[in-house]
Amino acid sequence: MSLDKTVENQMKKNRSLVERIGLYIPIYRGYKDKNLRRDEDRAVRTEVSRVLERVKLDLATVQRATVNDLELMRDTERIRSKADRYYIDVKKAVNGYSAFHASVKILESELDALIEWDAKLIDDAVSLKEQTASMVKTIDSGTVPKTALRELEITIDRLIEDYNGRETVMRGFTE
Repeated sequence: MSLDKTVENQMKKNRSLVERIGLYIPIYRGYKDKNLRRDEDRAVRTEVSRVLERVKLDLATVQRATVNDLELMRDTERIRSKADRYYIDVKKAVNGYSAFHASVKILESELDALIEWDAKLIDDAVSLKEQTASMVKTIDSGTVPKTALRELEITIDRLIEDYNGRETVMRGFTE
C-alpha cells in the first residue's frame, strides 16, 4: 500500500461521528473530502520535511570533513544551500487551499495529483537521505568522494525541479 493511501486511510479512521454523518450530505461530503485531501497533502509534506532535516544534518557533517579542500568545501556549501532552499519550500508550501473568491481554484482532481506528487517527493527525499548517510559513512573512512557529491547535487536539482512542477499545478497551470 502506498504512503498516500496509508495517510488517507488514517485520516478516514480519525473522523468524528458528526463528520461521518456529514459525509452522507452531498454538499458537505465534497467540502469535507477536499479538506481531507488538503490534510493528507500537509501530512506528506511534513514527512518530507522531517526526512530533509536529517539530510541537512548529514550535509553539515560532510561539509566539516571538507575543511582542508577549499573547492570541495565550496561545492558542499552550494549543495547545502540548495537542500536548505528545498527544505524551506516544502515546509512553507501552500496546503492545496483556494479561497472561495480566489482567482485560481484548486480542483479535487488537482488535489489528488498533488498527493501523488507529494508521495513521490517522500520516496525521493528518502533516497536523498540514503545518499547523504552513505557519504557520511565514506567520510568516516577518511575520504570525501567528489563523484558522490556531484550525484547528490544532481539528485537535489531533480527534486527541486519536480517540486517546481507541483507549484505550477498549485498556481493553476497544468503541465
